Amino acid sequence: MLLRHRLARLVAAPQDRGSALIPVLAVVAVGLIVGGMLSTSVVSGLTFTGTTRASLQSQAAADAGVAAAVAGLYAGTCSAQPTTATYKSTGAITYSATVQRLANGLWQTGCPASLTPQIKVISTGRAVNSSGTTYGAATTVEAIYQFLWPGPKPSGVGMYLYGGATVQANASLDLSEGGLVIKKGNFVCGKNNAVLNGNVTVTGNLDLGSNSCAINGSAWVSGAVTLGSKGSVSGNLTSGSVTPNPPKSQVGGTYTQNSSIPATAPWTDIPYTPTDWVDSSGTPFQVVTLSGSSCTQVGGWFGGVGGQPTIINALGCPNGIQVSNNTTFKLTSDVAIFAPTYSWGSINQLNFASSDTTVHRLWLMTPDNLKDAMPTCASGEGAFAINNSFQIQSPINAMLYTPCAFNGKNGFTWRGQIYAGTYSDVENNPSFTFIPVGVAGYDMGTGQQTDTVTTPQPGSLVSNRNVILGG
Repeated sequence: MLLRHRLARLVAAPQDRGSALIPVLAVVAVGLIVGGMLSTSVVSGLTFTGTTRASLQSQAAADAGVAAAVAGLYAGTCSAQPTTATYKSTGAITYSATVQRLANGLWQTGCPASLTPQIKVISTGRAVNSSGTTYGAATTVEAIYQFLWPGPKPSGVGMYLYGGATVQANASLDLSEGGLVIKKGNFVCGKNNAVLNGNVTVTGNLDLGSNSCAINGSAWVSGAVTLGSKGSVSGNLTSGSVTPNPPKSQVGGTYTQNSSIPATAPWTDIPYTPTDWVDSSGTPFQVVTLSGSSCTQVGGWFGGVGGQPTIINALGCPNGIQVSNNTTFKLTSDVAIFAPTYSWGSINQLNFASSDTTVHRLWLMTPDNLKDAMPTCASGEGAFAINNSFQIQSPINAMLYTPCAFNGKNGFTWRGQIYAGTYSDVENNPSFTFIPVGVAGYDMGTGQQTDTVTTPQPGSLVSNRNVILGG
């Protein structure tokens, strides 16, 4: 009876059986949907993971290419690559890194050439799967570095006259991009049509007098500015005071009354340290020492054998190097002269020229052995004095450094830079053109000593970014 009763309940009416199947079908449907979602998620996740892995691998490969190129530039292997200036991977990662050099403001593919200021590495990397096949999108990295060369580095302003100066009598000074700095003193430019092209910074007073001294640039002066009746500043003028006030048309830009001026470099104390002096390949300058009768030089070819840069050590010559009228030194190489004084004020027609058409650098140095960030014209040292048609002839570029005075008069011509410690004179038809030269072992722009670089090599990183080639 009990069995028949349960069977009767199991074989119930058809509508009851249909009602029982609905929840089952619903559960099955939900399961199918969830299973489908899980399957889609897994497939999508696998695809996303593969793409991410490819992106990370290609980025790592591109970065590795940059590192390989930089290491190669340190080692000097750039030109020895199967394709010059291109580093390619040979292992499990894939990259191709090409070196470019900056030349005349333009980037060109190639290894660093003489005095290249910057290099660029463009590295493209790709992901590689277990079978050695590349996959995914490539990544390209562009990295720019300063490039360091052994030897003196151009630095500093055009004229740095620490203790003040007088510039007058038809002076023509092209200080464009270099400028003139008076660190602690007055600047007088008040006679007979002097023209200064470039900016002027004076910690002291500026006197433009009454006979048309023109500064074709801007001027910052901590003290008083006297424009006189004809003095002018074509750019902006900032000073503690100005006469006349307002300056009206004598200042072409804006006048600001403020004694605060831009910071300028401290004096650079430079002793005689021959080990600082190497050429652009890292070869030390040869040293030639003068004493006794050799302190008198008659001119002619002057420099190292075979073009080797040379130091002329004349510190043992009490009166410096002695010369006669109408003397020309023809430089066969870069030359650095160290002497306690340059007493050439009575000499007519003293010239420094190139022995051919090659550009050479000339340093005329009097050491400052006291490290106090101020010029020290020591006992036994004297002014750098030139007169009557002294000439630095093109293509020679010259750097004068003396903790004493610079006295240049009567028609001298100078190409390069002038650094002098005590009050100086630049008078009577002088001509000056700023060309950066610098000094070995020092940054004249900061006044700080620098490390001596002995091999050409990448310097500090300028920029690093991912790029799209052709974009």
